[in-house]
Amino acid sequence: MVKMSRIIFFFLTVLTFAVGADTSKEASAEKDNIQLSPELMELLRAEMRALLGAVQIIPVGIATADWETVADTSAQIRGSYILNQKITPDQKKELASSLPEHFKRMDSYFHLQAMKLEDAAMNHDADLSTFYYYRLIETCTACHSIYATSKFPNFSFDGKRAHEH
Repeated sequence: MVKMSRIIFFFLTVLTFAVGADTSKEASAEKDNIQLSPELMELLRAEMRALLGAVQIIPVGIATADWETVADTSAQIRGSYILNQKITPDQKKELASSLPEHFKRMDSYFHLQAMKLEDAAMNHDADLSTFYYYRLIETCTACHSIYATSKFPNFSFDGKRAHEH
């Protein structure tokens, strides 16, 4: 159940956030093969809207040392919001069979970062909280650059990068 929640949550993240790029062949081959029912897509969109609100609350909480808000919000992200409450068993099966393995790994990593952010906030550690917030957003952007380029076309690139490290 927890693993499925993590998969669901990360898929939601794909539908609403920002930057980063993973151009692995595995991801490229899988990205166009995700097909979900309209009902499941609507649940995912609702989840993404909730996540968007959450990731906007966290930096204010870190900046003001509101550790309870940061920890609680991170815990909600880790556990997913809407999908845990509303997804049917058939939709869980659909999601599990439709998502690529690379996507599932990214989702697991995303939820791990949310858990680490929650722990850092519970320990009132501003440095680690900032770091794990960054990792959380970095995971969002990496996933969006692979799986949501139609929603976020600025993640698409023609093989040329304006800047590389």
